Amino acid sequence: MKTENEWTEHLEELRRRIIAVLLVFTAVSFGAFIFASRVAAFLLAPVSELGVRLYTFNPAEKFTTYLNLAIWTGAAAASPFLLLQAGLFIWPALKKKERRYTAAALIAVPALFLSGSAMAYRFLSPVVLSFFLGFGGGDGIQAMWGFKEYLGLLFSMMIAAGLLLETPLVLLFTFAAGIVSPKAVSRARPYIIILIFLLAAVCTPPDVISQAALGIPLYLLFELTLFIGRFVNRN
Repeated sequence: MKTENEWTEHLEELRRRIIAVLLVFTAVSFGAFIFASRVAAFLLAPVSELGVRLYTFNPAEKFTTYLNLAIWTGAAAASPFLLLQAGLFIWPALKKKERRYTAAALIAVPALFLSGSAMAYRFLSPVVLSFFLGFGGGDGIQAMWGFKEYLGLLFSMMIAAGLLLETPLVLLFTFAAGIVSPKAVSRARPYIIILIFLLAAVCTPPDVISQAALGIPLYLLFELTLFIGRFVNRN
């Protein structure tokens, strides 16, 4: 049973870690706003390669979009630091085996999310943008894309791809906890493949190329997770 002093120390430590995360978020957001034009130029690369010009439709739109861009950049940079602080906070209470899993998760979670986001930025977004650009061509309607709407579409794809790449960790956790066995998941492989491509279809435009661009890497990652899960389950 913890004493009142011990609870106070834990709460004080938690407060310090929360303040540290907020400071990182604020500092990165402030810096991203100062260099917002450079951050925007990086994010505009996929649409610039297609020769598409973006527009703003009210006087304050560019400012507010840059502000949102800075906040999203700060959140993205602070998220791994937040996970690290959470891991360090619970570390003393963990057993030796739990510490191994926690350390692996602290590395794998941001790595997988960043990998998914990078894949969406580099490979998925050009396919999706090309589809929308060529959709309904020849009908005399001129496309005029907004700066704010483009960034919203790009962020939604990057976040969706990043979250989808986290699903193998959930599957590994179920293996490690004994909730489900790799053999049972292997038997359900046909249904899981259908689910993977349904998720890819939901997160992408309705064309086969963009769905395959997201679905195939997810399926390969599922097979890799299943392979690793056999060793996790055995141990």
